[in-house]
Amino acid sequence: MNRVKRGQAIDKEAMVPQLPAHARTVVAKQQLWHELDMLCRLGVGLAPIAPEVCGALRTLVGADAAALFWMDEQGLPAGFFHEDSPASTQNLFLNEFERLFVGARETNVFALARPDGPRVGRLLTPDASYFRSNSYNLLVRASGHHHVLDMRVEVLGRTRAVVSLFRAPGARGFDADNAAVLERTTAHLARAFARAPTPPWNDSIDSLVGHVLLDAADRRPVLVDVPARLLLQTANLRGVGLKGGSDAPLPSDIASHLGLRSDLTDQPIRIPVPHGVLVVKAHLMHPPTGTAGSSAQLLLTLQLQRMRQIDVVRRIRELPLSPLQREIAALAGLGHARADCTALTGVGQAALKKHLRVILDVAGATDWDSLARALRA
Repeated sequence: MNRVKRGQAIDKEAMVPQLPAHARTVVAKQQLWHELDMLCRLGVGLAPIAPEVCGALRTLVGADAAALFWMDEQGLPAGFFHEDSPASTQNLFLNEFERLFVGARETNVFALARPDGPRVGRLLTPDASYFRSNSYNLLVRASGHHHVLDMRVEVLGRTRAVVSLFRAPGARGFDADNAAVLERTTAHLARAFARAPTPPWNDSIDSLVGHVLLDAADRRPVLVDVPARLLLQTANLRGVGLKGGSDAPLPSDIASHLGLRSDLTDQPIRIPVPHGVLVVKAHLMHPPTGTAGSSAQLLLTLQLQRMRQIDVVRRIRELPLSPLQREIAALAGLGHARADCTALTGVGQAALKKHLRVILDVAGATDWDSLARALRA
């Protein structure tokens, strides 16, 4: 027991028992599991939460880096997030996927997404041909990695995403225990595709806005401004690899990569990307009457919208609360009424009042409504 001498100032932190390092690690990982579950239960898909998911998986399993690929209807990667691969490697993957990385000898995302092999760990013990493949040499090794632990995320019999974890050459390879930890995350990741209802408040915060001008006849790009280029660089869409440069031309078929239909509608196109949703709006622009030699053009407005419900979970993550208290705080931040807490958490009214006092004190709020506003600010 700590004893304080007469007249000595009391150090409150010193009076609090400190957990051993191993116990602190266990607690930190438990909090990370809970955070991963909260993010996935938002039901916004994996693309908008890819950076957080990759960070959680890397830490839980113990890897040097992580990557997440989400798949289109044909089972091809529609986009991806990689924590540390160089710009040149990302461009190669985005622009040359079908030419270089699909085939009988290529164990790449397309192959890992197929349901004809183990769900986890297909690359735990690769054969010699893998190390001669483009997938290994132009992507994995080029990113400074050697060992790979892979997993596909299935929902209703369809592969919706592929996870890859990496370790460097010379590091210990992944083993069955690592694979078991990664497999535990599949139930959480699958929940991300069970679409949750849109919150009763505006679910996004507008951010950077850019513009691309297309010829209306052949839909080839004519001009692109700096914000649009930045948005496309960070969107990580297959076929639109513009990483690391400010002068790379847009692909001639950029309209198809952005999902622009032949019959223009007033409905915006919403593309899930890392950190949110890329919203694309098309406006047909006719030349002034009597203008010779001018043709109609399409103006594409690109805007990244960050989902505020993701920001709510991010803010809750920073608060020193228990998992149950985080769940209660999330209900406020996501627009639920205080009266919903008992039904949604199973906490009785007396316990709820006790937990809520702690939550309000930590968050600097005075009541349920001010807590909701603080988490959504």
